[in-house]
Amino acid sequence: MNIFTLLLGIFTIVLYVFLLLARRDIVIPVFKRRKQYPFYLFLTLLILWIGFTSWQDLNGRVQTILAALVMLSFLLDKKGFTEDSLILFSLDNRGIPLNEIERVVLFQEENGLIKLNYFRREHRGPILIFDYSLTEFVVFLSTHLNEGSTLEILTKDDEDKEGK
Repeated sequence: MNIFTLLLGIFTIVLYVFLLLARRDIVIPVFKRRKQYPFYLFLTLLILWIGFTSWQDLNGRVQTILAALVMLSFLLDKKGFTEDSLILFSLDNRGIPLNEIERVVLFQEENGLIKLNYFRREHRGPILIFDYSLTEFVVFLSTHLNEGSTLEILTKDDEDKEGK
């Protein structure tokens, strides 16, 4: 094995440890759309197939397996709320501290999903979708946000009034 294969192996181990630790800290996860899973599995199988049909030595086979594991790491992606921050992607080790969020707007759709939009430093963040109980979510946000933060809850009636 050469040095680059060894570095890729160390990177893969550190990546998986970090992603598993980050997943454990998430208290309220973002709603996960499962449509991307077959795509990553297809790419992983494609990497394995191309690697094993073209490489003949042990070094190439190990690199192929490590590359497939890196591709599978995308399936461990998890974002959401921790006790003290909002994680927008798995490799964000700090996230957005909840005490920096100035305003949160919640909207519950008819199917039960909650859309969340937040404002920080007078800039709007991305809309996040949660599959969580609205009452538990409001309790969590009201206890974890700063006292001066605004928490708005929009309903279907509010949306209908704005549309007219």
